[in-house]
Amino acid sequence: RHVLAGALLFAGADACTNLLVSPGASADKSTIYAYNADSGSLYGSIGLYPAKSHPANATREIWDWDDSVFLGVIPEAAETYTVVGNANEHGMVMGETTFGGLPELDSHGTGGLMDYGDLIWIALQRTKVCVDAIKLIDHLVQTHGYASDGESFSCIDGDEAWLMELIGKGKFEKGAVWVAQKVPDGAVLAHANQARTTTFDQNDPTNVMYSPDVVDFARKIGRYPADAPDADFDFSAAFDPVTFSGARHGEARVWDVYRLLLGMSDEVAGKAFQEKYLEYVRGYDLASGRMPLFLYPPEGSAKFSLTVADAMALMGTRLEGTWFDNRGIDRPDVGAGSGHSAYRWRPLIWKDTKGEEFVNERTVATQQTSWNFVSASRPWLPPAIRAIQWWAPDDSATSLRVPVYGGITRVPYHFADSVGQLPDAAVSPKHAPKADALNPSWDSAFWIWNLVSNLCYGERAELVTEALREEMGPLQRDLIDKTVAFEAKVVQEYELALDESNAVKKKSVAEKATTFCEHEGENAFYEWRHVFMKLFALTRDGFTISKGPTPQCVPGGTKVGCTHRLIPAVAENGYDQMWYDRMASDGESADRRRAPGGSGCGDECIRLEEHKRLRMNKRRKTKWEPIQSS
Repeated sequence: RHVLAGALLFAGADACTNLLVSPGASADKSTIYAYNADSGSLYGSIGLYPAKSHPANATREIWDWDDSVFLGVIPEAAETYTVVGNANEHGMVMGETTFGGLPELDSHGTGGLMDYGDLIWIALQRTKVCVDAIKLIDHLVQTHGYASDGESFSCIDGDEAWLMELIGKGKFEKGAVWVAQKVPDGAVLAHANQARTTTFDQNDPTNVMYSPDVVDFARKIGRYPADAPDADFDFSAAFDPVTFSGARHGEARVWDVYRLLLGMSDEVAGKAFQEKYLEYVRGYDLASGRMPLFLYPPEGSAKFSLTVADAMALMGTRLEGTWFDNRGIDRPDVGAGSGHSAYRWRPLIWKDTKGEEFVNERTVATQQTSWNFVSASRPWLPPAIRAIQWWAPDDSATSLRVPVYGGITRVPYHFADSVGQLPDAAVSPKHAPKADALNPSWDSAFWIWNLVSNLCYGERAELVTEALREEMGPLQRDLIDKTVAFEAKVVQEYELALDESNAVKKKSVAEKATTFCEHEGENAFYEWRHVFMKLFALTRDGFTISKGPTPQCVPGGTKVGCTHRLIPAVAENGYDQMWYDRMASDGESADRRRAPGGSGCGDECIRLEEHKRLRMNKRRKTKWEPIQSS
């Protein structure tokens, strides 16, 4: 696991994972987009941008997404659409992942106004389809300058799914260069903090868009030979060459998703893919070949037929069963602890006392996720419910997701934010809990979901994760079933699957969807808070606590075969044998812990020692027999 000095070029505390599914690869012909917004500093909440008409000469403020500092103002559009979370009222959903790219092209602090966060939410407010969103992003960065570094933008609109990879020009010039590609029908695409656009078809405007100077700018700054053909230009090689961390902490997540996807159709194909690209994603052989940008079903297999539930599972993967597996099951791993945890605390790169660098793995599901969602855009549904986000704060492997439509007009209370990630996303203080990323509240979904997730880390990870799955599975399925029934009822009542002309009906659908999301969000919040209490009770103080064998006496009933107060079963699970063996072989530490004992103590000594140990733990060797009533 030794890492060459300087290999970690762009790793940071914030990172995201994206999965795009074309209509031909989904079970119901919807487009699906799954997003984990990973950041240790963000407060996971749902923003609300109501639709508005703006007066002439109106402006809007631009605030940097990462640093939350004011950048300036730009002209506002005459009309803006409703946006809830990362979806708008027309069924378009957007998100991103940062790839960083060349340090000299980081446009942060160069005077540009348009940072990547504002680009997403402005595009959602002003456009209905991804192609128009891409054109708008280009216009905004060329007009007002870019203020971030390399970004991979994801977009779905019901009919199409697109990846747009963009990087600024640093101090060289104003603006940015970019390439956008449509996910071919029947294919899927994943990306995670590494530019994945290599060469691209420069003569297919239906499926590929790009800035006209993308190749020439690379030549200008010495990143592409002057005499090399335009057709051979590789975007990633020029602007975001793969480093150790790009492969190990970025591409390995794509590899994990792709191998599992292929394995769903053909186990052999999944294993073949896994082996073919293992050395590359380990980061030890970066020249062994990039993974394909788009993933198709194995040859001879049926087409992909993914559901939102499948996407939820894929976004919860943690490299289990692979060479990277963190859990210390197939091989010893001190970081896994006795609970076989798949998680590691940051930083990802650390040093021993000799100064050598080592690496922790970066999984798709991770503890510092601020929020995550699996969205679907269904063009056959009324606009207000066309885009659905199955939304949750925190870790995508441990989170119950609630339904949130792109056309609702109020955010469920416990998921709302009176400050907002950006100022325009805030709701009234009376419609949101008083909480933020530092100050917790028992009414905040972000904090309750974090309480649940944090029980799944550390020494009790294995036990709590299994118990959580038993709780979460039925709750999630119930929410999905309720949502399917609600949407069927809406379509049946209003018969306007493609009718956007009736304003009264549109408003009625939006209100019904809002009420539904508020109701289900409220119920889910209290269910999940109760789940936290159950899991906490299960593992408090290092025990495993469950229902005891003897019932509690009922007032006025029999006093035989029962106890006055509830006495649960309290199991001392301790640690696993591997942990004990490691401690027993640890030289000075083992000597300090060794108990004398042994046959040399004598029978009486052994008898008294055994009884003392039992009574110190309020136990006896023989079971208490109840007095029988006459």
